[in-house]
Amino acid sequence: MPKGTKILMVDDDKMLIDMYKERLELAGYQVEISRDGEEGLAKVHQVKPDVVLLDIMMPKVNGYEALASLKSDPTTKDIPVIILSALMRDVNKAKAVESGADDYIIKSEAMPVDVIKKVEAVLKKYNKPVPNAAAPLEKTSEPGPSDVPISKLEEQAKKENPTPVIEVEPSTVPKEEAASTQAIKPAPAIRPPQAVPEVTNVVPPAPNVPPPVQTNPESEKKASPVVIFLLVLIVILILASDAFFFIHYAGG
Repeated sequence: MPKGTKILMVDDDKMLIDMYKERLELAGYQVEISRDGEEGLAKVHQVKPDVVLLDIMMPKVNGYEALASLKSDPTTKDIPVIILSALMRDVNKAKAVESGADDYIIKSEAMPVDVIKKVEAVLKKYNKPVPNAAAPLEKTSEPGPSDVPISKLEEQAKKENPTPVIEVEPSTVPKEEAASTQAIKPAPAIRPPQAVPEVTNVVPPAPNVPPPVQTNPESEKKASPVVIFLLVLIVILILASDAFFFIHYAGG
């Protein structure tokens, strides 16, 4: 294996980086990783890789900015760069190639073996050493655990942490017995509709009239002697007045 065949992989997806790092190392490469574009630019000068695998959507410095920085620096402009991104639009691929990328790989459409083939093709293009002890690149009918498309990584994570499923035990009653039970089961009784009684001669409510004031007949009976007494007194006063005038004028 030629010494110094290095790959710098710049991506913020930890699960993807771990998978590709393992597969590329099995193919005979020395792999360095960076979690974002800013860290990747700094590590390029330290590691001096033979090829860079660069993602686009990353924090701090995205892939387009990192690619532009690499190609504008005289010390790194000749390092081949392969874009490994989830962006599938042609405009993204065209922009990456125009900015200086040597190839563009869509994650959901590539397996690790495909990425290794792309890396080898770029290394040969730049007359860089390719590991002789690389793992076989031919696809087999039964791919290994790392030879899976990127789009299936989430499915693998779900399988590792499956959602608990509650199993319902089937009924132990035989089908024939259950069918006979359903046949014997009587239909629910239907209640006849109840007739609504007809309302006739509805008397409207009486208006709100205050009740008449009732007089106490006993009070009326008690008032009669008083009236008689007053009448007698008046008669006496009249007679006394007449007698007074008669005596006064008669005596004079």
